[in-house]
Amino acid sequence: MKENVLRIRNLYKSFGDLDVLKGVDLDLNQSENLVVLGKSGTGKSVLIKIISGLITADSGEVNVLGFDMNTITKEDLIFLRLKVGFCFQNSALYDSMTIGENIEFPLKYALKTISRQEIEKRTDRVLEAVGLRQTKNQMPAELSGGQRKRIGIARTIVMNPELILYDEPTAGLDPITCVEINNLILEVKEEYQASSIIITHDLTCAKQTGDRVALLLEGSFQKEGTFSEVFNSHAENKVKQFYDYNFMEQETIKI
Repeated sequence: MKENVLRIRNLYKSFGDLDVLKGVDLDLNQSENLVVLGKSGTGKSVLIKIISGLITADSGEVNVLGFDMNTITKEDLIFLRLKVGFCFQNSALYDSMTIGENIEFPLKYALKTISRQEIEKRTDRVLEAVGLRQTKNQMPAELSGGQRKRIGIARTIVMNPELILYDEPTAGLDPITCVEINNLILEVKEEYQASSIIITHDLTCAKQTGDRVALLLEGSFQKEGTFSEVFNSHAENKVKQFYDYNFMEQETIKI
């Protein structure tokens, strides 16, 4: 039985009068890709920000890699963040740095005793892994949106994280590039054996990358399972409405 790396129970989060998460329960297993699906503004990004310690929950249990996020110390949070990789929606690259310098930055910042030789080795390895070795001396502005997404993933995996959080990895990309990013997510899982949460509203991304899918609607998970189990012919109305919201024909995604 695979080890549980994330456990969330009865999680609530509000902002003023706006109730965003209303009693969320979630588990993530070791080396599993879990897709959290939901419309924009339903709390998906809030959820992964709580998991990464960027914001705190109002109530409920959040345990990440054995750490209780409600009682975690500042020192332990710094340590935990070395084990959790966050792939931002906009890639969050530093415009004034080359691609190589962008990837080296977390190594230099977090691992102050690492040698220059090891930095070069790790940087070259992840650039090779995302198929962009030739961009090492280029600037972010010279890359396409899909290439920047790949570099964002490279900068995450250079730290060998145990848990990767992907925030809308295919947002703003053309269909062909979306497929390439989805394939890269699967390759990262295979190569690094990391557990991943993939936040998206993209059904193709969910079907292609997810071992399991959890549908977040109205502040709680309405259904969990494989893609086919969530979007089967007996799915309740609100699940079917989300499917229709994506403007995809039933024939496009065979379930």
